[in-house]
Amino acid sequence: MDLAEGTPGDAARAVRIDLDTAMRRRCRGLGLAPGSVTHVTHRGGLGGREVGLGTDRFALDSWACVRRYVSPVQGLDPA
Repeated sequence: MDLAEGTPGDAARAVRIDLDTAMRRRCRGLGLAPGSVTHVTHRGGLGGREVGLGTDRFALDSWACVRRYVSPVQGLDPA
């Protein structure tokens, strides 16, 4: 599934990111690399999502969300 399908409260592990090289590098620099677990904290308009990674929060537009493929993670507390 892609990140745009996530709803607030969902935890997801990134499995693949289909962005261009510069955007992939930027995501990795922020800690949003494959293997990282993020929590969807808010749904934005037009398919965007706000995700939490540790104590950090990032807003991703719908274009980036549909290109981040994730697998659901069960039993993690978003805190």
